[in-house]
Amino acid sequence: MKLWLIKAAGTLEDEEIIMEDGVITIGGAEFPDLSSIKNEEQVKKLILEKYPGMRGERSGTWAGDICSFVTKIKKGDLVAVPLKTRNEVLIGKVTGNYEYRHLSDFINHIRRARWLKTFPKGAFEEEYDVDLNSPESLFLIKADPEKLSGFTETKSLGALVEELSFALEDMDLMRGRMLELVYRLAETEEIPEVRKIAAEMEKMLREK
Repeated sequence: MKLWLIKAAGTLEDEEIIMEDGVITIGGAEFPDLSSIKNEEQVKKLILEKYPGMRGERSGTWAGDICSFVTKIKKGDLVAVPLKTRNEVLIGKVTGNYEYRHLSDFINHIRRARWLKTFPKGAFEEEYDVDLNSPESLFLIKADPEKLSGFTETKSLGALVEELSFALEDMDLMRGRMLELVYRLAETEEIPEVRKIAAEMEKMLREK
C-alpha cells in the first residue's frame, strides 16, 4: 500500500463531484481515452500533438504524472487530495482502475476512491513532511506502512462509544477544574496569585 498526493481539482463544482462521486482525477480533460496507455512516451506524444510548442521538460513531467495516474497507482493504494476551496486534504483509498468518464469540463480521467478522513493542510504537511505549494501535481509520499494502515482500520461501534465516553469524562473533569480556577480568580486581588491561576488555566488548555 502506497500513499500518493494528487493535486487535481478545477472549480468548487469539480471538488464537489470528487467528494460526492468518490473519484480522483489528474485533469487533462482535453485528451482522449487513455485506457491503452502503457508508457510515458505515448502520453508525451499526445501532449505534443495538442500543444506542439510545449517545452520538453514540462511535457515530460506532465506525461509522467498522467502515466502514473493510469498505470502506477493501484487499487488499495491511498491518495491525498488537497482541496483548493477548503483548508483540507482528503484521504481516500483507491477502489477502481482507470476509467474514461465525462463528469465535468475538467473531469474525464478518473479512478474510483472511498474517502476515509480529512486533514487540515498544515497538520498534513507537518505529519508527512510535504509542501502542498510545491509545483508537482502527483507524487509518492514516503510514509511508514504502519502509519498508513491506521487510515484503513475500522473500529467497532463499541470501541467508538467507549472512546466517546472517555472524552466526555475528560471534558467534565476539565470543566470542573476550570470552574474552580475561575472562582479562585474572582476571589483574589493579589497580582501574583492571578498570574499563577492564569498560568494553570493556560497549561490546561494547551494540554487539551
